Amino acid sequence: MKDALDKRFLVSERKSSLSTEVLAGLTTFATMSYILAVQPAIMADAGMDPLGVFAATAIVSALVTIAMGIISNAPLALAPGMGDNALVAYTLVGMGIATWQTCMGMMVFTGGVFLLLSCFKIREKLADYLPKSIKFGLTATLGIFLFQIGISNTGLLQPANAGWGDFHDPSIRLTLYGLIIALVLNFIRIDINGREYKIRGSMLIAIILTTIVGAFMGLVHVDPGNGLSTTFAALGNVAFKADVASIFQAKYIPYILIFLIGDFTSTMGTALGAGHKAGLMDENGNMPMLGKIFLVDAAGTVIGASMGVTVVTSYAESAAGVEAGGRTGLTSITTGALFVISLIFAPLFVAIPSAATGPVLLMIGISCMQELRTLEFDLVNWTPVCMMVCFTAFADMATGVTVGLFTDILVRLVHYGFKKDHRKEDMPSVATVILALLMGLQFVL
Repeated sequence: MKDALDKRFLVSERKSSLSTEVLAGLTTFATMSYILAVQPAIMADAGMDPLGVFAATAIVSALVTIAMGIISNAPLALAPGMGDNALVAYTLVGMGIATWQTCMGMMVFTGGVFLLLSCFKIREKLADYLPKSIKFGLTATLGIFLFQIGISNTGLLQPANAGWGDFHDPSIRLTLYGLIIALVLNFIRIDINGREYKIRGSMLIAIILTTIVGAFMGLVHVDPGNGLSTTFAALGNVAFKADVASIFQAKYIPYILIFLIGDFTSTMGTALGAGHKAGLMDENGNMPMLGKIFLVDAAGTVIGASMGVTVVTSYAESAAGVEAGGRTGLTSITTGALFVISLIFAPLFVAIPSAATGPVLLMIGISCMQELRTLEFDLVNWTPVCMMVCFTAFADMATGVTVGLFTDILVRLVHYGFKKDHRKEDMPSVATVILALLMGLQFVL
């Protein structure tokens, strides 16, 4: 069995082990399990049954993440993306523009479009022809985005550069304790007979230890919740309610495009960023399994919206598993299996406070930003990447990538026009122009 898994998933070939892959899957799940609590809470504000949304989130995340592991053999986890849920609850439904059923219909349509583009490898080709500097720079962009999520989720810093959070708040103190624990565990080195060892699974251990400290501080609350029968019964209140027939109205076009652009950006950025970190890219910055990743991602959106959750996308927190040593689809399969188990032990998983996962996201972000060392730091290649990273830090990843692409086009055009020994290869690629124009629609719409 062990040899069969090793051969099927190329575990040894990618310099990993079965135990490392399982540990990596545990780490990824621990850092993204907050979606099991956040998604139902937000979608309840859209009028959906929160228990039904919880069941749909766990089931869809499990199925699609396991499929990602089997089909693409990449250590990526998927779940309903943050951002789309808020857009649905507080804009589309909250402002009376559409019902949640119509919103799910839009996402079924979005997933169908992506499925067609993925089948014809159009998404893959667009990503392949991006400049190598942009693709490698996406790892650092992913890192700063994870840093942003960690800061935002914990409240360690106040918004708008207003300084530290209120340390009278015990949850913010717990975040600081968690950060100290994560730093210490990450840098512990033990020398045994001249060989240096570090703590395997240090980030997962940091989450567990911080959660235990939080329990003593009264910040961890386990709600016994409902039984499985009640949970599955509630699923019927949200599953297969998508209203596709009602979406073909002009007023919905901007939102459909936003869903399309957001998912493309998130999946491409996460896949290329985590893939580079995991050593799955070739020398040109291409990932052989990227087409399969896009295919699973698109199918996941169709399935997810049909089941009652917002756009399913690859999670930036997948980088946590990669940092823990995950290199194959076994990491994803482990994460998916834990989503299944969460249906039974939901109260325990949901009880993990953001103060425990936030510091780990900061550490992973730091590790991802180390990949900047692989870039060429001449101004032509560095300027677009710097813009991409910095705009992500002060806005979001979609904005950062869009600004980076437009900067790359402008810099290369000027460089080509004023350089005496210019070459055709110095011009911006068609893929960069197409992606920049498509992603620029988010600012127009």
